[in-house]
Amino acid sequence: MKAKITQSVIMSTGTEKGKAMKHPGAPGKRPRVFRPAKEGRMKVLARIGSLIVLMALAFLINPVAACAQNFNYRGCAWPILMSPEGVANFQSPDKSARYWVIPFDTAQYETMTIKGTYPNIRYFSFTAYETLAYDAITNTNKGFDIAGSLYDAQIAPDPGSINPFVPPGGPGGTYTVSISRTGTRSVNSIAVSANNLVWVIMRMYIANTDPSQSGQSLMGGVPLPTITLTDQTGASRQLDACSPVNKWSDLSAFIQFLFPPAFDPNINEGKPSTDRLWFASPKNPPSILWPNPDGKYMMMWPGNTYQPGRIIVIHGKAPGFPDTFNGSPIWEPSRGFRDVDMRYWAMCNGNFASPISVVDCATDLTTRLEGGYYTTVISDDRQRPDWLRPNINWLPYGDEQYPKLVVFRNMLPSSNFHNAVQDAWPYCGVDFDFTHIPERGALDDMGPCSQKHMGDYYPVAVWCDKSTFIHGGWQACMKNAQTEGQLASDKSSRGKKGVSR
Repeated sequence: MKAKITQSVIMSTGTEKGKAMKHPGAPGKRPRVFRPAKEGRMKVLARIGSLIVLMALAFLINPVAACAQNFNYRGCAWPILMSPEGVANFQSPDKSARYWVIPFDTAQYETMTIKGTYPNIRYFSFTAYETLAYDAITNTNKGFDIAGSLYDAQIAPDPGSINPFVPPGGPGGTYTVSISRTGTRSVNSIAVSANNLVWVIMRMYIANTDPSQSGQSLMGGVPLPTITLTDQTGASRQLDACSPVNKWSDLSAFIQFLFPPAFDPNINEGKPSTDRLWFASPKNPPSILWPNPDGKYMMMWPGNTYQPGRIIVIHGKAPGFPDTFNGSPIWEPSRGFRDVDMRYWAMCNGNFASPISVVDCATDLTTRLEGGYYTTVISDDRQRPDWLRPNINWLPYGDEQYPKLVVFRNMLPSSNFHNAVQDAWPYCGVDFDFTHIPERGALDDMGPCSQKHMGDYYPVAVWCDKSTFIHGGWQACMKNAQTEGQLASDKSSRGKKGVSR
């Protein structure tokens, strides 16, 4: 409508101007100057005014719909992708994962139906996040709440198909998942509230090797699932797949939705009082980080600045994981393990500044072990240093201008494995709301608590002189940190005794 109105004005302008040039007016009279006819001009203005009024009314009646389009102006399927590559590197994505995102307007639509083929992959899931206290006019919110989630083994196959994530397994079939505001509790259904802005995220971790070079290796050898939207009248339409994804108009709107210009977190990691660095789990992970209900996290903050001449050393026992990369089902352990202790684990280093980009990760698939244990070094070298032995893992510290956040992720631990982050989290959590990090004292208390529950599987971390590590390995670094920590503890105890007297 708008384009048609503009075109009519231009055509009218050209015609009248031509007449004025051919008939300049009689002598002694003021030359005729073109002006659109008053009646025509009023009609055009009336049409534009009516259009503006209708748009305003539509926004007031359904502000969610108006704003949902800001994040997906093409109205296509899966417009946003979070990954460790390029502009998609925000929200601290895992290096081995892809996160596909689509906004769902439950004021305009009743149901989102997702149909796809089970991918050849370690793990995938669908999670619906409801926006809390969403103000469409100011584009603000108070975080997100998990409405529901389904992971691979929970997703029942379509009639006549099989689910390869459930024994006895086999070639993957097809599935159908519905996300609906009607509250139906049918198979593969996630209920969400009406009149809200809902975000649907599909997570995909570690696709199997793809010798055929199908061009879908990151997707587990299958295309993205289709999306069909059904409105209140029962009318449905299937969305075309977005191509390309992450159009800047969508992505920039989404990032500013998560991190508005006024968002200024107070990130002050300070300096650790000793060389010992403690991992601890947030009691309630900030919703801005899109916590996965199938995983738990431990976090470690190494301090505001990099310590020159030193490195971070992390040592721990590796949980067993499935050998899906080579085509085995999720219940068969990888070589060197007797059992599958959990579905997935990884250690990631990220920039702890908006929009929280990941620097690099050491995943279970890529982590080198010695006697069932891993040793990971974080340093500010630009590439893997030659002074590291082959069995030592390396993560780059990244740009020194940003404070860091090191995350240890555990997903879907087995019921008979009791040394996961999930076992420490209920008893040893710390307060963390993203705008303020946990106090060092809380980390010093909850870190040892977590280590007690996780045993050898707890990631022990220290700052260490590079020369100490080269000559004595991780053992020398841990010994020095333990001695320093004991001295600091003794000094603190003496100070407290002196005060008490």
